[in-house]
Amino acid sequence: MPLVRFVVYGLAKTLSKVFGLATMAFFGRMPTRDDDKMAAVGLLSITWVTVIAAVVEPAIAEFLIPFVPDDETVQRGIAIAFAIAIPLANGVLVARMHNNRRDHGRSNGSLMLHTFWYTPLIGFTVCAVVITVPVLKASQIFRRFTVTRMLVMIPGGSYDEALEHIVEVLHDRGIEGRVEDPNALLRGMFRLLGYVLGHLFCRDVADRLKVIRGTDADDEPFEINVHAADLTIIGAQKQSKRIHAVLAEGLDERFVYFTWDDDSQALEDRMAAIRQRLEDGDDVVLEDVHQLREDLATLELDKEEWNNVRRNLYRLERDAYALAAGVDQR
Repeated sequence: MPLVRFVVYGLAKTLSKVFGLATMAFFGRMPTRDDDKMAAVGLLSITWVTVIAAVVEPAIAEFLIPFVPDDETVQRGIAIAFAIAIPLANGVLVARMHNNRRDHGRSNGSLMLHTFWYTPLIGFTVCAVVITVPVLKASQIFRRFTVTRMLVMIPGGSYDEALEHIVEVLHDRGIEGRVEDPNALLRGMFRLLGYVLGHLFCRDVADRLKVIRGTDADDEPFEINVHAADLTIIGAQKQSKRIHAVLAEGLDERFVYFTWDDDSQALEDRMAAIRQRLEDGDDVVLEDVHQLREDLATLELDKEEWNNVRRNLYRLERDAYALAAGVDQR
């Protein structure tokens, strides 16, 4: 029996990691203050799918629920109870999210009711990701391509501009890419992604998915998946790192957000406004630029977010002070 327990425990841990990765693959990177809650929503939604299977076939409940009685009526009743409880638990998690905006008039009761449709939506879609993505990306797996992810958030109204900007940044560094439509199944799943994220956080989140494909100077192929929550770079390790560096250095805060939280995005909006003034040749109040640095120090950001915002702020400071000194940085 100890051996059986060891094997079962190992399988459970492995499945937990797989489901966790699938949740990240579906949602991308989430708001810093809400990423744990969002991961929990994803995992509970996957669990809900297995619970529904137990309602249809009560014997499955024996594998899901410890010490369940050997009675189909009881097993089905317990599974139904869990099928109701899980969406309610998701509703509590969503209601407690820092970035769930309350200025849209949604009550906690409304949130609870909505969980009964987005819990199945998330659960079935993440399961589809687990099943289909390894198949669709099999050639890349066999070639041992590296997957590098970059945290962004693309608003729905600026998706085309952001996509064009990414291609231009690559072109400026000698990397040519062409924009293509992804597999229809992937496109459908990530449209659901944008819909769910937009609903949960009351934001205008892009619900589109495009792929930038091309080759670098060494004729090595690469692929960049551009969707609402991040940029996923797929290619040889050296190449992926170079493309990530190029995008990190070249992406402009006027086209994408590098954070998800309300306070940090408000700061990025201020940066974008100053950047636009610089591009238009208008005067910039240096005290406003200095205040950005002070306000950045008060935000709760993870390391990657802070690095991205601070890098853009450094460039903004450099250009603003150069303009004040009469030095052309272009």
